[in-house]
Amino acid sequence: MITGNIEEGLYPRIQTTIIAPSGNSAEKVLVDTGFDGEVAMHYDDADRFQLELVAPVDVQYASGDEQEELYCYGKILWFGETRKVEILLSSDNERSIGTLLLDGCIMTMNFIQNTVTIDKP
Repeated sequence: MITGNIEEGLYPRIQTTIIAPSGNSAEKVLVDTGFDGEVAMHYDDADRFQLELVAPVDVQYASGDEQEELYCYGKILWFGETRKVEILLSSDNERSIGTLLLDGCIMTMNFIQNTVTIDKP
């Protein structure tokens, strides 16, 4: 089970580990149910974590704006195992995980106790 907190502003966040050639790094990430990818992070993180750039991709944001962004491959620790993921790079400084990563999981958000849990059935 993966646990996290609902923080000020009602933002659900968990901690995951990014596995990179530059070294592993525990990072707090936003659980973004409006993002249909796996992982998103800022352009600068590609350099920081020495990630392999793949190609540009057209992205439509919740605002309706469309923009060409880059994506790369990386690895994270997910339920105690190393998992290869596609990482969308953008100008947003918020690291996040999306619904593609949550596929096959049960996520519970308790807004009274301010907790988030993600589990596999």
